[in-house]
Amino acid sequence: MDEANTTVSRAESIRRFRILPVDLTEQNGYLTPTMKVKRAMVHKDFAADIEELYR
Repeated sequence: MDEANTTVSRAESIRRFRILPVDLTEQNGYLTPTMKVKRAMVHKDFAADIEELYR
């Protein structure tokens, strides 16, 4: 994370993150067959975690 932050401005930098309690997989419905994240599902199921990051 520190290395990635050296290549972007302060506004674009990663300041906080959260490790989710589950893997995002196609089988559990969080990924499409082409491995893209289904954002609506993630937002719905992890709304509290996302909200906590923006407090």
